[in-house]
Parts: sequence; structure tokens; C-alpha cells
Amino acid sequence: MFVRKQVKQKSDDVAKAYNAALRYLTRREYSKVELYNKLKLYYTDSASKEALKKCLEYHYQSDERYAQALSHHLISQGYGPRKLMVEACKKGLNKSYYQEVLDDTDWVQIAALYLKKKLKGTDEITLKKKKKILASLARRGFSNSQCLEAFDRYQELVYEE
Repeated sequence: MFVRKQVKQKSDDVAKAYNAALRYLTRREYSKVELYNKLKLYYTDSASKEALKKCLEYHYQSDERYAQALSHHLISQGYGPRKLMVEACKKGLNKSYYQEVLDDTDWVQIAALYLKKKLKGTDEITLKKKKKILASLARRGFSNSQCLEAFDRYQELVYEE
């Protein structure tokens, strides 16, 4: 009647774990924590750690490279500094890897460009609509001051055209 599912044993083969790690890394960058968790699904802790150690040794995996890719992706999508910090923490990244991006990026300009893209062809902006716009920016990870500055800069961009 009921068939008991057989639980697969995790492999202890370091070479297979290392090959799996390389397969994952050829598709996209992973943080150390992400890669280790992915390997742990199919391999023992010791095999996963050894495979990760080898990847780090040969510089196939780099948290710094991953942080750059993550920050570039989020900035191009119009997200703010808070979103970047939250996502980086979820991925187990050290703050030192993305701190330079946080300091050197003009977040107000990114928010203003996002608004320009989002509000293309919008007529008059009422107070109610302005509140929605500012809330939208806040949800994307911008601070209140950045939201207000971005809205002002957006209006300057629109009037210049």
C-alpha cells in the first residue's frame, strides 16, 4: 500500500563534490555560504568543506567577485543601499566586500533614474501619487532623505526635457 521512499545517502567523495562545485560555479558566481549549502544537499560536511577549500585555493570562488556582481545587478535594477545590505547579508557576505560600493555610489541618481523609467508619460503628480512614489522608493531600499532628493531630481530631469 504505502511505499516508503528510500533516502539517498550523501556521498563522501571529495572529487565528486569538487566537480559539482565547479559545475555550479561555471553557471554563475556563488558566495562561500551559498556554495557550501548547495554542496551539503548531496555531499557530506567533510566532502563539501574540502571541495569548497579547493575552490578557494584555486580562486574559482571569490566572495569579493560575488559581491561586485550582486551590487552591479541590484544597482542596474534600481534598488537602493538597504536592499544591497540585506541581500549581501542573506548570502553571507562580509560588509568589507560591498562597503566601497555603498560609499561610492550616487544612490539619489539611481533612484531618480528609476523614477524616470517608472513614471514615463505621467501627467500631473498629485500629493496622493507622490506618497505612492516615495513609498515605492522606500520599498526598493532607499532612505527617506534619498527618496525625497530623488523625487526633486526627477522633477528637474523632467522639466529639462
